[in-house]
Order: sequence, then C-alpha cells, then structure tokens
Amino acid sequence: MSEMVHALAGHAQPGIFGNLGEAGPAVTLAEVRPAAVLQVGAWPQTRAAVESTLTSFLGLSVPQAFGMSSGDETTTVMTLGPGRYMIVSADAGLREGLKEQLDAEKAAITDLGHARTVLRISGPAATKVLRKGLTLDLDPGAFPERAVAQTAVHHIGTLVHRREAEVFDLFVFRGFALSFWEWLTDASLEYGYRVADPL
Repeated sequence: MSEMVHALAGHAQPGIFGNLGEAGPAVTLAEVRPAAVLQVGAWPQTRAAVESTLTSFLGLSVPQAFGMSSGDETTTVMTLGPGRYMIVSADAGLREGLKEQLDAEKAAITDLGHARTVLRISGPAATKVLRKGLTLDLDPGAFPERAVAQTAVHHIGTLVHRREAEVFDLFVFRGFALSFWEWLTDASLEYGYRVADPL
C-alpha cells in the first residue's frame, strides 16, 4: 500500500491562537491519523452474519441502533445504516484481517484511509464552535456520547462522531480538508484554540 499523505501536513501547525481568556484556550484542535479507516457493507441476507463476525473479530459489540458507535482504546465501529459500518482503528493490519474473515459474498470492504481526513475538536467550547456550522442538534439529549451523524458544513460533507461530551471527531473528504480546517480555526478564534500535534 502506498504511503499515506496527510492533507493538513504543513498547515496544522501546533500553537495557541485567538482570543484567550484567563483559563487559556477553550478549544483544542488536532488531526487524527488512524492506521485504518474502513467501510464495511453487508448484503441484506448476510447482515446478521457480518455483525457476528465483526463482533468476534474486533472484540466489540456492533451497535444495533443506527447512528451509534462502540469502541475501545484502539478501534471504533460505527453503525451508519442497515448493514453499513465504518471502522476506525490504530491497527494497520485490520484491513487484511477483515478480508480474511469476510469474503465478497458476505460483504464489501472499502478502504477510506486515503479518502478521509479526521479532525478532533475538544474542550469546553467545542460544541459552541460546531454549532456555528453544523445543522445538528448537539444537545446531549438529542446527540449523546457515541452518537454518529452525517451532515454538512458549508456544503462540505461531514461525518460527526461524538466520542465524549466535549470531544468530537469530524470525518471530511480529503480534498476539502484544508477548506474545512480554515473554517474550523476561524470559528474557534473567539474562544481561543490550541492546535495539538497529530494524534
């Protein structure tokens, strides 16, 4: 597999920017660089078998509710729709391992690692920043921890994953990553933000 070229390399420079209060920056931004981003699509007749295989192979329960996720320190699995899952992992061998478990008669496995950029926003003002552009109700009652939703920011398709109450991962098409980063940093200026090293 060819070497990964990260869309924000040279652009997301670590530092502290914007309007800083006494408590310092209220937002932290970072590019997340997982070793694997995979989409798994089951066929209607194989959905149950695929979910069972994913559960045993990953050691994680596949969420039954659409728009939810489960995960541990290294791997997250999101249920995006009927028989459609996104798996994000620090395990570089995940793709080959899954291909051994799921042949084409059971599921289609698509490697999205070169096609998506993942940005993490966290901190006490993270929700306020995202509300400037997301057409989602980010109230915890409507969009709780582990929730996942597809939306858009200024016509840029964005998959939002609420990892924790004030921690969000944002998946955008690689070609729009720099434009999205510029929007995100601009929206964070009034709260003060820190750019962290890639995760």
